[in-house]
Amino acid sequence: MKKILAVLVFTLVAACLVAPKFIAPKHQEKVVELISNINKAPGYTANIVTTDSAWFGSENKVLVTFDTTQIDPTIQNENIEAELVIDTHYGPLLFSNQGLFGLYDTEIRFNGDKQRDLINWDEDQPLYELSVLGGFTGNFKIADNIPAFSNTANTFQFSGYAGQGEMTSQGFIYQGSLEQMDVVDGYTPVKAEGFTLSIELNADLATIMQGGFYDSTTDFSLEKLNIGSDTELSGLNIEMGSSLDKETQLGSIEIGYLIKDAMFGAYKASDLSLVTELTNLSNTFFIDYNNFSDKLLAEPHSSDAVYDVMFTFMQDNIEELLAAKPEFNITDFSGTFPEGSFNATLTSKLADIDTPSLDALFIPEFWLYNSIVSSNIEADESLVINLTEQFIANKMRAPVNAPEVKQQALMIIDSFVQQGLIKLEDEKYKSEITIEDGQGKIYDFVFPLI
Repeated sequence: MKKILAVLVFTLVAACLVAPKFIAPKHQEKVVELISNINKAPGYTANIVTTDSAWFGSENKVLVTFDTTQIDPTIQNENIEAELVIDTHYGPLLFSNQGLFGLYDTEIRFNGDKQRDLINWDEDQPLYELSVLGGFTGNFKIADNIPAFSNTANTFQFSGYAGQGEMTSQGFIYQGSLEQMDVVDGYTPVKAEGFTLSIELNADLATIMQGGFYDSTTDFSLEKLNIGSDTELSGLNIEMGSSLDKETQLGSIEIGYLIKDAMFGAYKASDLSLVTELTNLSNTFFIDYNNFSDKLLAEPHSSDAVYDVMFTFMQDNIEELLAAKPEFNITDFSGTFPEGSFNATLTSKLADIDTPSLDALFIPEFWLYNSIVSSNIEADESLVINLTEQFIANKMRAPVNAPEVKQQALMIIDSFVQQGLIKLEDEKYKSEITIEDGQGKIYDFVFPLI
């Protein structure tokens, strides 16, 4: 029994000693691949400055440079540089905060020494750190961190950010949070509290890298935002999602902007919502575009040449993009005020036409004559009256409660009713708007758009 145990212990120790020798070259290949991918991005260059290798790990220092002329051609000789330290320990035995066993444990640090002239933070911490724990099956865990810092004038305070996530064969999940951020000055102080980021990608890494569609959700939320002394927003959310119909291979994208409560001086609102979507998007087109883009970035091109090649690609593939008749819709635009609520929806798509040239899509008249748009609007009677009274009071420079303001507001609303532009039903004003063949229509009232 003791002999068997000794053999097992010897085997385990041998594995821990020998395995790093096989892991090291594979990991260095990944570092070189990372540098290559950075160099493919427009305006970016990356070079390995130094490499220090040992039996159980390695350290690479990488200098990343961004050409600021990509943002503004008038900016010369002001490139942005950042040195990254890639520090790796090889498995299988690791002593990481994210796990004891794995292929490797890598820490990517941006020490930010030059930034210490501008901001203050803990001397023992880098300005940004990303930890990656690679598993034996291709899965990996990540954790990133930005320490608390403030500027030298102490007019900006950042409480620190921390996040963690995991990539498996089923998908990627990530959660990050920031407690508070303050901008303090003599004009408009800003305070943001309770920021969280949540990402869920329901696809494997290969599918994600294809550049096509898959089911996903991303949520940015903020508990409270104060701007100045008279603006307070709470329950802010930006929700983004994508999906793919596997049978039709058509994808969709949805973006929602939500505010639970808002106060702007004397004005209050709640449950403000704007949700938009793009549907019937060709998955094939976006995968082809991603492949095209990767090949384009791998070759040196002037800015003009890149534009010409991209224009040609779009023209050659515009039929694939438009064949399924993509739609832009506003599925929810709503909110509540003390005086009442409103909501509206909109759908839009191209009419049945031959595939247009790319040049035609940049002409406004093309969209006016070839779009089919339908919108429905509904608002409480009390809200419409109140908003109209405020508009008239502002124009007349008179109090909102002035008799002449109320009389004028009712006359304007009544004129819209008489013209058939709005209808009053169940104490709500409603309107239906359509656009087709270059003409607009509000109920039975037809008018040219040009």
